[in-house]
Amino acid sequence: MRRSSGMVLLILILCAVSPPAAVAASIQLEVSGSPITFGGEVHVSGVIEPATAGELVTIVDADDQIVARGMTGPHGGFAATFRAERTARIRARWGDVTSAPVAVGVRPRITVVLWQARLFDRVMVTGRVRPAVGGSRVRVSLLHAGLRVARRWTRVHDDGRFRTDLPVSLPGRYRAVVRAEPPDLRPGTGTSIVKRTPLPSLADGASGVFVGLLERRLVELGYRLDGVDGRFDERTGDAVVAFHKVQRMDRRFSVVDATWRALATPVRPRPRFRWPAYHLEIDQTRQVLYTVRDGRILWISHVSTGKPSTPTYDGTYRIYRKVAGTYNGLSYPSYFDGGRAIHGWKDVPTYNASHGCVRFPLWNAVWIFRHAPIDSAVRIYH
Repeated sequence: MRRSSGMVLLILILCAVSPPAAVAASIQLEVSGSPITFGGEVHVSGVIEPATAGELVTIVDADDQIVARGMTGPHGGFAATFRAERTARIRARWGDVTSAPVAVGVRPRITVVLWQARLFDRVMVTGRVRPAVGGSRVRVSLLHAGLRVARRWTRVHDDGRFRTDLPVSLPGRYRAVVRAEPPDLRPGTGTSIVKRTPLPSLADGASGVFVGLLERRLVELGYRLDGVDGRFDERTGDAVVAFHKVQRMDRRFSVVDATWRALATPVRPRPRFRWPAYHLEIDQTRQVLYTVRDGRILWISHVSTGKPSTPTYDGTYRIYRKVAGTYNGLSYPSYFDGGRAIHGWKDVPTYNASHGCVRFPLWNAVWIFRHAPIDSAVRIYH
């Protein structure tokens, strides 16, 4: 009985002094903040087992090139940083022990500049992509109030710079967004600051780029204007007032904020009649004249018809007589109803003020004379 007790005691003592099982060496690696913008810092961290302080850990890429080093702390943890220049898979190495590979995503660094955005113009977008990959392309999008309104692809030069332009068709706030997908990198985007379209007030005597944009837009919409020269004169004012009439706005000869907005999303008039194939229509309510061909309005002009005491009568007429030059004070008259004619006159107000004729601005008299040949139909209505 005593022998058995002694043997048990010996076994317990032997178990107490046996060494613990060995812990297998290992290393773990983590990357924070991926993907990283090109040239930015990559922050890595990890831990070794068994936890040992003062151990050197190296971070290597797929080619076994060392990109960073770190020393372990009291609990076996380590951290390191390095600058990222391409997408890669990295590992942490501690002696003969290597961690599982971890992906480091790197996206291009893109700077974008949106130049002044002017309504009815093309806005310039410039910028740079790094790293530079000459011959690659970037996608440039123009956003208006957060919605994409234009997009195009453009090539990147050898130094990484790019340049393009996009149309501005609506007033408001614009931003450019550029997306690049260079080889060996993740896709990346760059965004410009917001630019707002100026909507300047313009009147007789003004000049410059905004007057030119105004004039081109009016001509594009079919409002009769003798030349686009960037100078706001009576011709520009007459086209502006014709536009205001058609839009049922205040009949002013000058441009205000509301004019620009209406030019961006205008009411487009339609002829009341589709025959004859070519004819003139005079809308006495709006006080404008349309030249019409094949059911489409070609040009719109500011006119003034007869005042209530001497009206211009609604109806269908034909040009039966024309006089080149001045006749009885009328400039280049084209007669359609007895003594009533379409003619040039020095005073063409925004309302019906004539003695029954259809007044045209003097500068436009020769043009309408040429566009109203003998036997042309004239259709007048309210």
